[in-house]
Amino acid sequence: MGVRIHLQYATPQMRLARAISDAHGRLVAGVGTGLSPGVVRVLRQMAVQSVVVDDAGARAPWEQVRTLAEEQAALAARFAAEPSTPALAEVRAAISRCLERRAAALAAGPEAHEEQGS
Repeated sequence: MGVRIHLQYATPQMRLARAISDAHGRLVAGVGTGLSPGVVRVLRQMAVQSVVVDDAGARAPWEQVRTLAEEQAALAARFAAEPSTPALAEVRAAISRCLERRAAALAAGPEAHEEQGS
């Protein structure tokens, strides 16, 4: 099972669980590729922000990219203590839409993710 992490927390011991292609569909790094400094440098030049790696043990919460359900639960918890106002409801809805767009881009795969720079 793979875990999506922010690229900045990649270590050379980690291996890709999902292949990465460029915007033209050309393979850049295949499944099992180690995240050496050179590979990470190429991915950064491609504006890749996160990668899916083989589950390599416990990762700190800030190293992982949360799922849409986890992000929405955190958003609900953040706004739970605040009084409900129309303006605050609009802010919450806007944040929720942003989270949904980001989740859709991540689900679409590396090509869509790279093009959006998310």
